[in-house]
Amino acid sequence: MIPILQRLSKSVTSTAPLFKLMDPPSSFGGSQRLVALAQQLRLYKPPPSFEDIEEQSLEESAGKVVSQLGFAESTTSIAQDPQRFRPKRAAVLVCLFEGDAGDLRVILTKRSSRLSTHSGEVALPGGKADEGDKDDGETATREAKEEIGLDPSLVDVVTVLEPFLSKHLLRVVPVIGILNEKNAFKPAPNPGEVESIFDAPLEMFIKDENRRAEEREWMGHKYLIHFFDYETENKKYLIWGLTAGILIRAASVVLQRPPAFLEQNPIFKVPRVIEKDTRLEALAQQFGLGRPRPSADGATSIQQTLGSNKTKRAAVLICLFQGPHGDLRVILTKRASTLSSHSGEVSLPGGKREEGDTDDVETALREAKEEIGLDPSLVSLVTVLEPFVNKIGVTVVPVIGILSDKKAFSPSPNPAEVEAIFDAPLEMFLKYLLHYFDYEAENEKYVIWALTAGILIRAASLVFQRPPAFLERRPKFWNRATDSNTTSP
Repeated sequence: MIPILQRLSKSVTSTAPLFKLMDPPSSFGGSQRLVALAQQLRLYKPPPSFEDIEEQSLEESAGKVVSQLGFAESTTSIAQDPQRFRPKRAAVLVCLFEGDAGDLRVILTKRSSRLSTHSGEVALPGGKADEGDKDDGETATREAKEEIGLDPSLVDVVTVLEPFLSKHLLRVVPVIGILNEKNAFKPAPNPGEVESIFDAPLEMFIKDENRRAEEREWMGHKYLIHFFDYETENKKYLIWGLTAGILIRAASVVLQRPPAFLEQNPIFKVPRVIEKDTRLEALAQQFGLGRPRPSADGATSIQQTLGSNKTKRAAVLICLFQGPHGDLRVILTKRASTLSSHSGEVSLPGGKREEGDTDDVETALREAKEEIGLDPSLVSLVTVLEPFVNKIGVTVVPVIGILSDKKAFSPSPNPAEVEAIFDAPLEMFLKYLLHYFDYEAENEKYVIWALTAGILIRAASLVFQRPPAFLERRPKFWNRATDSNTTSP
């Protein structure tokens, strides 16, 4: 599922543009309407988010001038707050051109059905920022070239919109560009990523036609998610979630009028202080402290690299939610008694990485969906822990995620793999003196031990920021993945 992206802010006065946009390139032609539109959009200054204002204040207090979206414009180093969570960056290209009927149209893609995530869904060209990208405009145009063969020299980047933030804590900046010479663009979809390329009228995203909405809740705030049905050349497309949210905003800015329907975006703000009634909201920031220790292959981020030992890597999902009494709870499974190994034992959802998995996160989410029916779009992924290695040499990476809307999860155990699904209080893994945790729920008794217990002890220590009340003393082979001087058997 496409992650649901939330607009971060309301309009406030901005201080400095992200790009130097006031001098349009003389090489761009196009109709008078597109020229006028480019001039209009160059005057648009995206309002900074709450987090950007706070970030700018922190950096200016350290004597450094920054741009409105937090990009440094000097090389002066800053003593950054290590506890402050900073989401990863991405950018998408809202590429506009003039249609044959004189209407403004936007280029869209349908993702390849062979992709392991968001397959077959509609998206804007774009992706995560590379280290060499100088700004969001370069990220968006580079990704558009890779995905659909759009030469960056054909695109007049005129402005950016305020960033959106995904449930997976990825910060996405929409970049608006104008394609003046549409005939010069020869669509060339990358078959590994894109199934088809099409365009749609921009105005449809502020009209109340062929649209429906559903109310959702995210971190305690109700919001609307919009779905647009669109048909062209006898093909039907559903545009929703991330893409719809960005296009509603883009159409409002470009056409200078609000949508003809209630937008109701979610309110996103991560509290700086953890309180009892805001634990889930604050966990994302707190997890910024839980940087996994480097593994043998140097992979420490949430996007783990494949490494050379593909066949001996696995991931498990530590899915947390807030219980009815405000306690943090973790979802667990009891393995099917018909399995040939570890039958009837308690485990976390997860399994071995498949060749098509891009990272450990995808492995954990895919396995959780297969085993217990947990929709990946319901999980906000926030960090990974250092990997464990089991007795047979499989590197197991724990992935921590938050289930904000527990009611949206309807457990569906795969009978071939899972006998039961239950949850337990996370804090229990810090309290007891034995590494065999006896737990009873709904008249069923479970024993949680070995690698599963070890992973949960580590997760509980991270979340509650205190060590267990007992001597942990982990087996040495658990730490093989984090010891660069040790090779896996």
